[in-house]
Amino acid sequence: MGWKDYFYFSKTERNGITVLIVLIVAIIIFPIINQKVSREKVYDFSEFEHKLNRYEEMLAEYRMAKEHIESARVLQRPTFSETRVQLSPFAFNPNELSKEEFMELGLSERIASNIINYRNAGGQFRYKEDFQRIYSINETLYAQLENYIELPSRERVQTKTAEQAEQQEKSDKQPKPPRLADILIDINRADTTEWQKIRGIGPVFSRRITSYRELLGGFYSLEQLLEVYGMDSTRYQQIADHIFLDSIRLNTININTADFVTLIRHPYLERNQVNSILQMRNRHGPYTSVEDIKRSELIDEELFEKIGPYLSIADSLQVIVNVE
Repeated sequence: MGWKDYFYFSKTERNGITVLIVLIVAIIIFPIINQKVSREKVYDFSEFEHKLNRYEEMLAEYRMAKEHIESARVLQRPTFSETRVQLSPFAFNPNELSKEEFMELGLSERIASNIINYRNAGGQFRYKEDFQRIYSINETLYAQLENYIELPSRERVQTKTAEQAEQQEKSDKQPKPPRLADILIDINRADTTEWQKIRGIGPVFSRRITSYRELLGGFYSLEQLLEVYGMDSTRYQQIADHIFLDSIRLNTININTADFVTLIRHPYLERNQVNSILQMRNRHGPYTSVEDIKRSELIDEELFEKIGPYLSIADSLQVIVNVE
């Protein structure tokens, strides 16, 4: 094969090369021609500018109208000279007079209506100075009516309150008389009334204590009071000298007959622990001893010491606990 064979092309190949060359030339020339032919688009903002100018004119007109209205309102306010001629003051309570009676007092119908509207909206006059809250009651008009208003002055009330506070402070500093007798109650027998005799124990807290005692089945330790909601160590120390615990009978739960609802009501047991106690009873039969519940992984020694006194394997409802 000679070197001329490398430059030989068939008719189809020559046509393809010709088309390719034409495309390349067109791609090169097109941007130049397009740049010369196309023209930059020009936008017309005249209409927008016209609308903007019109908006600014309308805004200026609105501001002028608003100022005119405000000025007219100020001019329409009744002056003291107009009201002073009509005043016929007499002793009155602004919380009680009707619209007509306010007008008999010498006030204009507008001011009387403002007072009635203020009261209808829930407003109340507690002091003389509160009467100045009413629109159109200026200082000069109030000065004429002040001595006729049958209400206390705020300044005098505040002064009196300050004097009372000072007297109370002096009274608090004086030594208080000693208590006539010490109070001592049995925490398992005291009702809510007896609990309230101890300082720091009110109606709500006394109900909490007795309700918790019923849920437990009775207290076997004074420290169980710390489990009552809201009872902290500080409050407990304050009442410790006024409480005691005698030999008592605790209400017990028969673990061989009790159902889930009965067991879960006790404050010391949770759902999983109750289920464990019932499942062991179902699998192994009745318990022969309360200590058998310790075979559950959920009943540790600490929990057993708390719940043990409240459990039994017999039908007896109470157990005697001796308190040293």
